[in-house]
Amino acid sequence: MTETGIEKFENALKCTKKGDYQKACVIFDDLILSSVSVYSIVSQEIFKISEWEYLQDITDCERKVNTDKPNFDGYMALGFLFKIAGNTERRNMFIQKALKINSINARVWREYGESEFHLGNIRQSLLHFQEAVNLDADDFISYEGIGLCFYYLDEPIKAINPLKKSMSLLQKNHIVMNHLAFILSELGELTEAEDLIKEALKIKASNNVYLDTYACILYLQERYQESLKTFEKILVNKPKEWEISWDILTQLYDVLGLHVKAKQIEEKLFL
Repeated sequence: MTETGIEKFENALKCTKKGDYQKACVIFDDLILSSVSVYSIVSQEIFKISEWEYLQDITDCERKVNTDKPNFDGYMALGFLFKIAGNTERRNMFIQKALKINSINARVWREYGESEFHLGNIRQSLLHFQEAVNLDADDFISYEGIGLCFYYLDEPIKAINPLKKSMSLLQKNHIVMNHLAFILSELGELTEAEDLIKEALKIKASNNVYLDTYACILYLQERYQESLKTFEKILVNKPKEWEISWDILTQLYDVLGLHVKAKQIEEKLFL
């Protein structure tokens, strides 16, 4: 019988408490990567647990690692554990401890870049991702990180090449296709942006975020009826708040003379 995610997680906890840190790292990492079709530093759907539900187990794992001789795999195991628990501050702390033991490991630099990114320390995150690709030129995830850091540092033109590099290293990377399409649309490169998001939608046809990017591109191209149809597909899917550009949809309704609908969205946004 195949292990469930929870069973794998609990097995990794047992390995950590026994001091089998390398095995724990493998299990934790596999659990994270196998929970999504393509891993991304902004993945919303990776395997997660409640830290409070496993508080005693996590405390025991920390005690074991902290009382042992400093161990790279031990600190990495705790880094992965807190990644799954969603505790970015503690994840960051243990990744830094691992880095002090081995500073020429590309994976630890990537994990450091990810944790700093999620803490909002974008410039530091950029440096760590760049160090990761210096050590591993085939790390498509770190190239994604570099591209997103440049975007959030308000340098979208610099984001393009690292994102294209990431996509070249992992064909059919629909997440990076969406990143690129979104940024290119902001830069006015609407034809290339449309081609990319159509490729992403061939892989994930009902993904609300990708449909939203497509709807926004159509709006910018003044293809208003097509944009409306695409937004309506998203609304049928009952999107999460962050999966649809409510501001663009409001503007679209106004352009099409659907002022009552536009007003309803404005009221929704300001509730």
